[in-house]
Amino acid sequence: MTSEIHQHVESIVQELRGGEQDLSRNQKSLKFYVREIHRQLSKWLSIQGYAEEERRYELSWALGLVGVMGVLLAVTRSADSDIEWIREHTVAFRLWGIVFCTIFICVSLERSAVFRSLLRFTSAKLLISIILSGVVLYSRGKAAGYVNGVFHVDSSAFPITTVFTTALLMVKLVLPFVLSTAFVLSVVHIFISAGWIKGKLEGKSDYLPPFSSVLSVFVSIVILYFGWHWSHDQIADSRVPEKVYLMAHALDFNNSHECSNVATDAPVVFLGPSQEAVLVAPYKLGDFDVEDFFEKTAEIPNDFMRVRCEYKPTQSTEDEDQDWMLPLLSNPPAP
Repeated sequence: MTSEIHQHVESIVQELRGGEQDLSRNQKSLKFYVREIHRQLSKWLSIQGYAEEERRYELSWALGLVGVMGVLLAVTRSADSDIEWIREHTVAFRLWGIVFCTIFICVSLERSAVFRSLLRFTSAKLLISIILSGVVLYSRGKAAGYVNGVFHVDSSAFPITTVFTTALLMVKLVLPFVLSTAFVLSVVHIFISAGWIKGKLEGKSDYLPPFSSVLSVFVSIVILYFGWHWSHDQIADSRVPEKVYLMAHALDFNNSHECSNVATDAPVVFLGPSQEAVLVAPYKLGDFDVEDFFEKTAEIPNDFMRVRCEYKPTQSTEDEDQDWMLPLLSNPPAP
């Protein structure tokens, strides 16, 4: 019994301390399998680490490109260009610059450790969902109030204008959060850049300049400048009715209609499901684009009219009436 135990122990030791292959049995040892598992696991971890580093590298480059494009497009307005095409589309450049800079700020916030840590908790996700839902509902109600205040009819008659006004009011509500985030981000990266400059002057900084921090500062400045300017000028509370009026004329008013009792060139909006009544604008606005929307000032009239639409008879109806009267005209009744 003791000899059998001793043989088993020796075979186990041989499996653990032997070579990669047991020549006596022409069979791979346990040590070989353990070493192979270790090699494959190390290779897999190396590939995963390389893929993660590559994703971070690509994201950093993409985010940096978006930030640079945003800053360049945003400052195009301030540069007095001699190219007419650039001068005509400066507002479009500015809008795209603001969009790119906002994407840069939002992605930077999402990549931060604080934001990623909070999103791990279900309560944080639930609270964010409730806040966003409240913002949408509040903006929808305010948009209906603005439309009713401008045209004195139910907002359901202006569905597209109500949707865009809701989006505009959502931007107004979210804008303070974006401005606060941009301000905090700029302060943090200013300290990072100042720390690198101080270390460089003292001879302690042996690494490359923090280009991402410098770019973050410029992007934040763009967001703060235009966000503060627009919130107090273009999308201020006092100018929202003007934007509603301009959007309604471009999106909901009809420039052609079949009402015989309304001027042909008068813009109208059909009211109610049966479309028996129309809201008539006192005059027609000229064509305008997105740039005019952000720069044009409109005076809201107070003499909108609601009239019953008397539809013009169609050509087929007139022909039927004439066909019905022909026998009477050809064979008049006897006296």
